[in-house]
Amino acid sequence: MADEALEQIGAVYSSKRILIPSLSESNSLYQDGFGSMLDGKMLALRPIEALYLTERERITVIDENSLLKMTFQDILQRFSEDDRLLWTRYIVYRDLRGRGFVVREIPGDNIRFYVYERGSYGKKSPRYIVYTISEGISESLEHLYGILASAEIENKILRIAVIDRRGDIVYYTLSEINFERDLKEDEDI
Repeated sequence: MADEALEQIGAVYSSKRILIPSLSESNSLYQDGFGSMLDGKMLALRPIEALYLTERERITVIDENSLLKMTFQDILQRFSEDDRLLWTRYIVYRDLRGRGFVVREIPGDNIRFYVYERGSYGKKSPRYIVYTISEGISESLEHLYGILASAEIENKILRIAVIDRRGDIVYYTLSEINFERDLKEDEDI
């Protein structure tokens, strides 16, 4: 177990961000679809990515101020203060990553993800948009239609991730079906 700890990548919690200061380790994680490069020198991880990598024991996060190692729970607590949906999104993110997909958060959107087909990250654009819904929270059809319309404009397949109270996820594909019939083609109706 001690050998595994040595293989973990060092990360720093600084100013409400988690950074990977080593360029080689930053590049390795970036190639795997994590984070954003800052000036080509270091990697900034999104909170959801830091949680995933911490849980998977790929990174060890040190708080810059206290110099103490942060646990998964420490990171979750710090970032949940500003993002009440973090845990819900994390459950979906972890599930998709566990299935071998590269998952990227859509900038400025805290409930949708871009999802790349396996093996296509860095080669093709994302194939899916995954929208997260928690069981028991209502969603209007107009809102879902708006999300579907934006996915279609981007030429993406929309998947709805519904999370139940136990944390189980069911994925649905949402698409538009047109039930109208052109009466000019079939005037016998």
